[in-house]
This record gives sequence, structure tokens and C-alpha cells, in this order.
Amino acid sequence: MKRKRKFALAVLLIIFAVSTWAFNNYCIKVTEKTLLNSKINESVRLVLVSDLHGDEFGKNNKILINIIKNQQPDAVLVLGDMYSRYGKYRMDTAVDFMAALTAFAPVYFVSGDHDYDEEYFESLESQNVNVLNFEKSNAEINGNSFTFYGIRSEWFSSTFDLNNAFEPADESRINILLAHCPLMEKYESFKNLDFVFSGDTHGGMVRIPLLGPAYYGGSIMPKFTYNGKMYDKGYYNVNGTQLFVTSGVGNYPLPVRFNNRPEIVSVDLLPYS
Repeated sequence: MKRKRKFALAVLLIIFAVSTWAFNNYCIKVTEKTLLNSKINESVRLVLVSDLHGDEFGKNNKILINIIKNQQPDAVLVLGDMYSRYGKYRMDTAVDFMAALTAFAPVYFVSGDHDYDEEYFESLESQNVNVLNFEKSNAEINGNSFTFYGIRSEWFSSTFDLNNAFEPADESRINILLAHCPLMEKYESFKNLDFVFSGDTHGGMVRIPLLGPAYYGGSIMPKFTYNGKMYDKGYYNVNGTQLFVTSGVGNYPLPVRFNNRPEIVSVDLLPYS
């Protein structure tokens, strides 16, 4: 009888462990965030997706696509590392995914430190994806004047300065930077920048409740990075520029997420009341 109880308990523990692992790594959540800005005339919904790393959620990413579609976005912002560099793993998966999104919203894309092949960019542009490699794109959305700035991943550059990449931003427009890496020390000197949306960090993959990421930026249980701040996941206000860092949807290099489920971020931009 004791043996049977031990066996039953072991089975229950295994089921619990597998269920917890699957929930943390493959159950997508929608993170909702409202951001206010005096330049907004009418509300706009932006959906952020990052760091897919060639993963699939349902056949042809149908589950992921439907989650994004159900948010009814005015634009989708794709923030890089949509496939893994080594062996160009699932480049077609990334292209097909973004092509599907263009059926219901304009898509703006910047690359990360994995997905930067020229043939990849050409494939995306042929599918009407706006590829922003050190480029800007003006858009009128719901009566609002936006300028989307996009840069390729610059985590490896110690001398990068956003002011050398673009002319000064028009302060009358809503200026948004799409940058795979949340390196605010490289961006905050660019005047009139209203929002920065980034990925890359994966939220540290494993997050300790109340303490934050178990590993981030080369450090175990880090306390801070730039200017005493750790831009690892979520919302930050950096000297008036609003930053949101998504932990992404993929599980690179291994599916070891904990307390940090794959996320799609739905951002509502609203005027000050």
C-alpha cells in the first residue's frame, strides 16, 4: 500500500512539474498597458511582438496570429529576433508569420541580433512589411501624426548615437523608436522621442518572485544596469521618454521560462484627459 501511495505521489508530482513547465513556456498571455501623451488626439492601439526565435504556437502560428488579431490593433510592431541566427533556423516561419499579420494591420519591423539577412528583409518587404533599417516612416493613424523610427540591433556598438542616425525629430509628431535592445543610454539624447519599444531581454527567462530576473546582462541576480535602472521587462519612464520592454514569445535558447510567460503586449495610446 505504501509503495502504491509513493508511486501515485510521484506521478502527481511529475504531472504537476510538466504542467507548470508547459504553462510557463507555451501559454501566451496578453499584457495590457495604457500610455498617455499630450500629442494624441484619438486613441490608438499598438501590439508589440518580439523574440519569436522561429517558435510556433499552433500550426503556422495560428494561435499567436489570432491572439494578435483579436486585439484589433491599429498597427503591429515587431521588435526583432523572429528566428534564430544559427543555421537561419525557421526564417520562413518568421516571414510567413509577419505576412499573415499584414492582412489586418500595418506591420513595422526592426531586426535583432539574430534576424538580419538581406534575403530576409527582401522577403518581408515583398509581403508589405515595413522594414525599418535605420529608416523612419510617417503614418496617420486615427487622426494622429506618427513617425516610426527603426534601427538594427546595435548592442555591439560602443559608439552608436541615435543623433547620427536620424535628423532631429519633429516635436509636433508622435515619435516612436523601435529598437530590439533597450539601450536607453544610446537613445535618450535624441530629442522629442515620445516612446521606445524594445525586446531582446526575454525578461531574463527565469524570474524570481519579488526579486526580478535570475540572470540578466551577464549577471546572476542583478541589482541594476544603466544609471541604477534595470530595463529588463515592462514599463519605464526615462527622463520623459516612455519605454516598454516586452519579454517576447519565444523560448530561446531553451524552454526554461518561469514566472515569465510568453507575452503579446497591447498598448493603448490615449490623450491626457
